[in-house]
Amino acid sequence: MRIGLITDIHFPVDDDSGIGLRTATDILAGMAFFCSNRVDFVLQLGDLIKGTDSRAHEELRQVVPMLNKYQGRIRHVIGNHCMAVPRKELLRELGLPFPYYAFTAECFRFLVLDGMDVSIRNEPETGADRKLLRSCLEQPELHDYCGAIGERQMEWITSELLNAGTNGEQVIATCHFPLHPATSDMKHGLLWNHREVRELLSAYPAVKACIGGHYHYGGYTKENGLHFLVLPAFVNRAEHPESAWAVAELQNKRLVVTGVEGVILYDLELEQTMFP
Repeated sequence: MRIGLITDIHFPVDDDSGIGLRTATDILAGMAFFCSNRVDFVLQLGDLIKGTDSRAHEELRQVVPMLNKYQGRIRHVIGNHCMAVPRKELLRELGLPFPYYAFTAECFRFLVLDGMDVSIRNEPETGADRKLLRSCLEQPELHDYCGAIGERQMEWITSELLNAGTNGEQVIATCHFPLHPATSDMKHGLLWNHREVRELLSAYPAVKACIGGHYHYGGYTKENGLHFLVLPAFVNRAEHPESAWAVAELQNKRLVVTGVEGVILYDLELEQTMFP
């Protein structure tokens, strides 16, 4: 199975600088790359738009048709910049019935998490979520532009992991925000409740890797047999043109991530799970 990966596009509406036009040209090049490499689907890992307050709607309206030049399924992950557009409109434009969801491909189950579930951009759903939001906002080092996984989404994750184990599926989790401190820095930050989410995922041997964005320079670490991988940002592609986007080849035992020029960025062994 081959998966196209792209994150942190930060698409801007064009202005006199020409940044929007150059960004559009490179997005189309990325979609053509995915088509020519015959990926099975594309994971867009969040921060699709720049999120300029006065232009966010137009940014989204312009960039979605560019992504749709890829002649296949695009799986969207919500990032913090995306939330400059009201959630209902964002979901409608991205074709998502719900902000977090699961899907299966071959012997893998993918969990697409909503890291902005509990945030200043979204009304908390439960009393526990309201308490979590208050607590996180009292800690400035967590950054108010980040967010957390809420109570109901945590319950949903647990249910999906149990189902994956029952069905003998391997699990790949995706979230815009990094889930491990070793894959980000203080400036960019992490998912607010990354420890709790990481502990939950690590408790299930079926989970093999967590893939995300947000930290523009990319990062990797491994903990308890679980790979934590953060892709470099498209918006910083001038600094790392070889990884403006990537293709992940996912087999039963390996995850190989290849960059634009065919350079292998990561070659990761997936620990095997013994299902009952």
